[in-house]
Amino acid sequence: MRIPHIINKNTFNEYKPSPESLELIGEGDRTLVSENFDWNKDHCPSLVDLCVQTISKYFHRNPILHKLPCVEHDHLLEIVSCDLPLIIAVTYIQDEYYWQRRYTTQFGLIHNRKPLDWTWKSLYLERSVQEILEQAQPQYNDEETFEEILSISAPYVQRLIITQLQSWKPPLTMEKEDIPEEYPTDHINFIFILRKLPLIREFDIVYGVNSAGEEFNLNMFKVSVADCQRLGRALLDLNYLTILRIHRSKIEYLHCQALMQNLIKNHTIVELDLSHCEIGDQGALCVANVLQCHPSLKILNLTDNNIREIGAEGLGFAMVQPGCADLEYLSLRLNPLGSEGVMCILRALVRCTIPTALSMSGSLFEGDTAENIALMLKMNDTLKRLELSSNWIGEEGGEALLQGLEVNTTLEYLDIRDTDVTSEQMKQIEKILMKNRCELHQPGEEIEEGIGEEEVEEKVVNYNTNESPEQALE
Repeated sequence: MRIPHIINKNTFNEYKPSPESLELIGEGDRTLVSENFDWNKDHCPSLVDLCVQTISKYFHRNPILHKLPCVEHDHLLEIVSCDLPLIIAVTYIQDEYYWQRRYTTQFGLIHNRKPLDWTWKSLYLERSVQEILEQAQPQYNDEETFEEILSISAPYVQRLIITQLQSWKPPLTMEKEDIPEEYPTDHINFIFILRKLPLIREFDIVYGVNSAGEEFNLNMFKVSVADCQRLGRALLDLNYLTILRIHRSKIEYLHCQALMQNLIKNHTIVELDLSHCEIGDQGALCVANVLQCHPSLKILNLTDNNIREIGAEGLGFAMVQPGCADLEYLSLRLNPLGSEGVMCILRALVRCTIPTALSMSGSLFEGDTAENIALMLKMNDTLKRLELSSNWIGEEGGEALLQGLEVNTTLEYLDIRDTDVTSEQMKQIEKILMKNRCELHQPGEEIEEGIGEEEVEEKVVNYNTNESPEQALE
């Protein structure tokens, strides 16, 4: 007896007889076993079933799915081939069960998070486009051959995640004497590809190779400036793009400059992620130029980019500009900012109302930096989350943070793990943060015990550096 897929499998588990009931007297002598759904397993199939099997076999020639009655419609979805040509499947099959079956058959488990408005059909087509682009060979320049699959998938592809890109290899038809000693580092051209996928909202790309095998060489992980120039121009065709991630790649200053020259014209990106790249100070200044005029950027992730004092000073200068993006989260984690670089960010935090969440974990600051952070907390009334883990704060710095938090009424989370702050100080800090989260901490409480406002401004706002932010951005 065939059970259609529209009936949940848990239903059968609920109606299964318990082991105890099967041991009752008379159970073994029953001739009618209603819970046995395999009673006709060895029977000849009905004429209707044979017709559905024939329709499934020749579905690519005559796709008459919607002409079938409801029961046969469900039966056909369960047995129709998962290898149908994509143009036929996309055009004639909308049922999610078929696309779920096709996805699990070809790709197995889902490894990435699913968006809120996801469907199995969109997930399958996004993954299909991803696989084609990840296996594309740049030496053949055959991006135009993807036109059919891109045109078919375009209405359903809103998220494109590229986890690797193939590096240039000598074509099989190239003569041995024509093979260059050093291979080009260019990858496939995204200008033609993204032009065919105008509905993309999230674009995630990694320049590298996941399965290098015996052919491994360092050129596989290099990125050319031309790659970034073409990618930047291609992104301008995505009018709905809100999330851009270019991470875990050898993106250096010149690459970042080529990207920012085009991104400065963008007005839709909400999240920009350049984490685990190598943009350095000069690249951070390029990002600062975009930051101080972008109308919608809210999340900026610059984790692990070798940014030091100059880059931090440029970012701090951009944050205090009137036209700066309304940042909600800024991550400078794992950058060697040092005490001077952190101070540049602190000077901006006492002058502006952004961001509400900041990460400076593993920034290599020490000395009296914790005291300066405490002074900033006394003046800042917008910061809600601050991450300072894996830095040197110590017992004296922990005491200074306590004094700053006694005045601050907005900070809700403070990460000070691995900072050598005593356990007692951490408990007191957590109590104050809990009050802020519960809105029980009264404004101005114990402010007379802290440092005066004039002294705070003198030490934090008028902090002297060797180079002005204006000079750093030039």
